[in-house]
Amino acid sequence: MSDAVDEMLAGLAARRQTMARQVAKIDEIMERSNNTLLHIESNNKALAQNVSPLESQKVFNVQPECELALVKILENFKQLVQNSDHKEETYSALDGCLAHRHRVEHLGSSVRKLVALCDTVAQMKAFQEDQDEAEDSS
Repeated sequence: MSDAVDEMLAGLAARRQTMARQVAKIDEIMERSNNTLLHIESNNKALAQNVSPLESQKVFNVQPECELALVKILENFKQLVQNSDHKEETYSALDGCLAHRHRVEHLGSSVRKLVALCDTVAQMKAFQEDQDEAEDSS
C-alpha cells in the first residue's frame, strides 16, 4: 500500500513539474506573441503617419448586404474581445494550466478569425474596386 501511495505521489510531482514547464513555455510564447503584435502595431502606426489623411480615409460605396456583413463581423469581434478580458481568479496548478491552454486555443481561434476578416475585407475591397472600374468604363 505504501509503495502505491509513493508511486502516486511521485507521479503527481512529475505531472506538477511538467505542468509548470508547460505553463512557463506558454507564458514565453504569449510574451513573444505580444511583443510581435506590439512591434507590428508600432510599424503600422509609423506607416500610417507617413500616409496623407486623404489616402488613409478613402470612402467606399458598398452594397447594403456587404455593410451588414461588416457590421456583424465587427460586432462579433467586439464580443470576442470582451470575452477574453475576464479577470483571472485564483486557480490550482491544474486549473491554471488548463486556463492557459484554453487561452492559447482561444487566441489561436481569434487569430484565425482575424485572418478570415482580413481576407474578407480584402475581397470586398477588390470587388468594390472592380465595380467602380466597371462603372467608370461604362
